Amino acid sequence: MAWSYSFAEISDAEKHARRLSLDSYGLYAQLSSLLPVFVALIVRLAAWLSMRRTPHSITYNAVPTSPGAKYIRESTTSGSVSRVFRRISWFLEDDIYFAGTKWGRRDQFIFGSLWTAWLVFLCFVGTGNDYNHLTKKFAAIGCSQFPIQYLLSLKYLNPVAYAFRSSHEEVNRWHRTLGRIVYFLLAMHAVLYSNKFVQMGVVQKMSTNKTVLLGLVGIISMSLLNTTALAKVREYSYRVFFATHLVVAMTLPVVIFFHVHHARLYMIEALVVIVVDIGVRKFYTVTAQASLESVPGTNLVKITATVSPEMAAQFKESPGAHAYVNIPATSRPSTNPVSPSHLVFESIYSPFTVAGVNEDSWELTLVARQHRGPMTQNFGRLASLGGRANTRVPLCIEGPYGAARYFPQTIGFKFDRVLLFAGGVGATFTLPIYHYLNREHPLTRTEMIWAVRQPGEATWPTSELEKSIMDDERVHIYLTGNDFGPGSNGRSDSEIELNQIHGGATYAALSNRRRPDLKRIVDDAFRQGVEDRVAILVCGPDAMARELREHVGAWAKRGRDVWWHNEGFKW
Repeated sequence: MAWSYSFAEISDAEKHARRLSLDSYGLYAQLSSLLPVFVALIVRLAAWLSMRRTPHSITYNAVPTSPGAKYIRESTTSGSVSRVFRRISWFLEDDIYFAGTKWGRRDQFIFGSLWTAWLVFLCFVGTGNDYNHLTKKFAAIGCSQFPIQYLLSLKYLNPVAYAFRSSHEEVNRWHRTLGRIVYFLLAMHAVLYSNKFVQMGVVQKMSTNKTVLLGLVGIISMSLLNTTALAKVREYSYRVFFATHLVVAMTLPVVIFFHVHHARLYMIEALVVIVVDIGVRKFYTVTAQASLESVPGTNLVKITATVSPEMAAQFKESPGAHAYVNIPATSRPSTNPVSPSHLVFESIYSPFTVAGVNEDSWELTLVARQHRGPMTQNFGRLASLGGRANTRVPLCIEGPYGAARYFPQTIGFKFDRVLLFAGGVGATFTLPIYHYLNREHPLTRTEMIWAVRQPGEATWPTSELEKSIMDDERVHIYLTGNDFGPGSNGRSDSEIELNQIHGGATYAALSNRRRPDLKRIVDDAFRQGVEDRVAILVCGPDAMARELREHVGAWAKRGRDVWWHNEGFKW
């Protein structure tokens, strides 16, 4: 089909009509992006009102092996529909790997493609053969997505996470998906305008135009942002990605604001969203006095921070939730405010799961593994100053965050069996949930599998947790002795004495000096009750989570009632 668009001149009245059309379709695109959030909120409101009006309809959680419960799950209509729905959900949640790299989940590609098609349709509809209209339409539709794009990036005031009872980390993947779509739309705007300048022979003239130069700065900035967001770049230097992302996110709306006045409302909305969120996060951030101590024989640092009673209570109610930690000026390696070792911490907020809460002393316990990054390296430096007994330093803590703010209270009711898998410090997530379920839902069959490289990594739990997992037959600790990976034989390269733990006292569970057989563990759990509803929670290395999902997926594809959650902070 021939290209029908032309550079024909139009009258002032037609230009005004074109401007009204551009504004209208930009509004349509923005409102349609908010529609899923409104629908989710309405559904939640309707469910809440229904429960308020008919409290007597709430029934007890039937024993899963009872004839009545089994009949309901095996009923022809509801059972078959539920199984089909579960298979589709599992299919959509699978990760896509290409050349050994994870590119995102399948639902991101499917729904992202559909959303791209919808926005491109809005770009073309009603443009006739007006080339300028089409070119401006790509910009109008792309800019209309900026406010929702910034909403998806928020940590504290994230309405999307609230509507879907999710977490910032879960919603952030849609932020990345929409970011690529917005970049595509604005790149098409830049390409179409560049083609027009070339075709009309005005490239040199337009190269000095302020509007064009600002547009060029904007598209170069977005290209830089998308380039530094690539997995290889983030792995090489997360600080480069973070700094670029922060600078571009704050300056791009300003550039577009002065580039074209028709997009100013969208840019103001975007800036208001991010500034308000930053302000609220600052307001709720607590400066806590913390003690840091190295865990002997490991590269772990245990942090005990005294927070406000309100924050301690919130974390107690949300087992498995995480906090964002920032290093204030007085705890940084250099007191010189312009030195690199001081400025590097200015905008770094790293997430750490809260492993324990002491409501009597209002203390939070966090555990960090020292890596190459400035945050954990500084933790190691602070721990070496004297340990918990002698040194307390200020740390900025905000939270709680994470999907764990919602599901620990419900999985005990909704599921008959819960399997918790942890690798290394991933137990900071699974242990609090394990103890919560044992305390609040003792009838739920809960097991925890914890793989550690060396015995010292199992010594950090707080005293109350130590007593509860000591000799607990439902906690299985595996001493792998090396990194968890598909090719690992799971045996330690050197003989490690198990009595290193607590000066001679050992966990009975730490009798497995090998890599856990994940397939056998998963299969045994599903075979014990053919009608059991099973929840699988994992926090550990990517290889562990990927292998586990393959084994659990074999049962999910049969229609088993499975709920899966992989807790992680990586992209």
